[in-house]
Amino acid sequence: MLKPDNLPVTFGKNDVEIIARETLYRGFFSLDLYRFRHRLFNGQMSHEVRREIFERGHAAVLLPFDPVRDEVVLIEQIRIAAYDTSETPWLLEMVAGMIEEGESVEDVCPSRSD
Repeated sequence: MLKPDNLPVTFGKNDVEIIARETLYRGFFSLDLYRFRHRLFNGQMSHEVRREIFERGHAAVLLPFDPVRDEVVLIEQIRIAAYDTSETPWLLEMVAGMIEEGESVEDVCPSRSD
């Protein structure tokens, strides 16, 4: 793992050891617990690390642009998670959507911008 001082150390999947993965919750979203070790910059392996991963799947985003008006187009949607932390739960956002099984990015963006 030693490299000349002027070159960055690069890591890959081979530098991570997954010890265990446990699904703690599965619903609209999932919560997984990972236990793993990873290579350190000195070449040694780390102690066991535990991390919870909030899995929401993949998403696609579209930022429509109106060249005549020289403006981007945003949408306004209610986001209940913002209810307690913002003046309003209605937020301005880019067009976005979750990529469902069997869909591509190209499928998602037009269907969410109607």
